[in-house]
Amino acid sequence: MTVDDVAARVAVETSRHNGVDAWLYRPADAVGPRPALAIGAEATGINAFIHDVARSLAVRGFVTMVPDYYRGGGPADPEGYADTAEIMRHVNALDFARGTHDLMAAFQHLVEHPAVDPARVGVWGYCTGATLAWLTASLRHDTALAVLFYPSQPLFETLSPTRPVSPLDLVWNLPCPVYFVYGTLDPLMPPPLLATLRDRLQHWDIEHVIRLFDDCGHSFGAPVPGGQNLAAYRQAWDEAVSYASTVLDADQEKGR
Repeated sequence: MTVDDVAARVAVETSRHNGVDAWLYRPADAVGPRPALAIGAEATGINAFIHDVARSLAVRGFVTMVPDYYRGGGPADPEGYADTAEIMRHVNALDFARGTHDLMAAFQHLVEHPAVDPARVGVWGYCTGATLAWLTASLRHDTALAVLFYPSQPLFETLSPTRPVSPLDLVWNLPCPVYFVYGTLDPLMPPPLLATLRDRLQHWDIEHVIRLFDDCGHSFGAPVPGGQNLAAYRQAWDEAVSYASTVLDADQEKGR
């Protein structure tokens, strides 16, 4: 399957009646309504990595959309993974409630898109974007799948109007299969917190996979100096794509 080389930049209206910019990728030769994924970018913001993710998933048959949850106000250099202080400054200032609404708006845009099967729309995210994807899946009962690469904020230290609820406290409301990817050395998901996540998923009978990669830290798929493990990420990517394709039946060609 091929994909349009250039993403369409779309202004998506949110539930608060203001727009958020998003990038849409479509399989160029798809037959019939396709599955779709609303994608949450890493804390760096929308960059070459997340465009490649969206494009690669479109090649595999998914319509994809990536909203700019920073609203143009993210790190000055989205490719600059080495400047941790700059990234964290923007993460700490991020309105997670608004960012979740932005991803939910992208989700709704996909549901209403003529090329999309509204029953096969899911979320996919990385890092802070995976946190937003987790929250979106918990709040939209029509979410068909969630693929979450190392969500950075499973449990907020302090709740506030911009961080009104922790994703971990919404596990009970997840309506769909969830695929988690974490490194065993990720300080943001230490063993006790991982055990809590696993217990809650099992208690609430949420279909899930927690895929752990040994000797990997946080964001091990990103070009973080000293932290990237491409072999592990490629395996994680292949397994996650296979899982998403199975759950959303990406090989299905409706309308034939």
